[in-house]
Amino acid sequence: MIEFGNPRLQLRGNGMNFSKTKTSTFGLAVSMAATASSCLASNQSDNLADTEKIKQLNREQQQELLLNKNAEPLERLAVDQYLVIAPGGRVETKAQAVVGVGSLDVRAVEFSQEQVIFYNDTAVLVGKIDIDGTMQPLGKFPPMKFMATFVRTEDGWKTLSRSMTPCAPIAIEHGVC
Repeated sequence: MIEFGNPRLQLRGNGMNFSKTKTSTFGLAVSMAATASSCLASNQSDNLADTEKIKQLNREQQQELLLNKNAEPLERLAVDQYLVIAPGGRVETKAQAVVGVGSLDVRAVEFSQEQVIFYNDTAVLVGKIDIDGTMQPLGKFPPMKFMATFVRTEDGWKTLSRSMTPCAPIAIEHGVC
């Protein structure tokens, strides 16, 4: 039982009574607000650090895969159940994505408009990717939007899925993609 009108704060539980002199309701409120603010600041800084980790993980995987035809970061940093919707609309497993590296001829990759959201141990990164190059048999890469999902594991963040969507010509004309 907590009585705020009394000069004494009483706590009771499991048959034991505790009594402590109350300094003020204001002091208690300030203490609770400071604790909540501290926890919130900690979560924000954790999210800031995780945001940068997610962006870096995405860039490392994509640059190595696209520019260097090196699938090792994808093999190491993606879960076994990884799925991707490739630019042509084909759904590929992790193994298929690794094999598909051979169909690429890429000279440069640029990421922009990146945003990360978190929900528990899941992060979703969305953004724009511009790839200077080609993918056989589809030809030149158009500007694309992408979405990548990451999960926090005991080994750190891992990629769960990715989708790459070519921008529609009208969206490019209007500057929204």
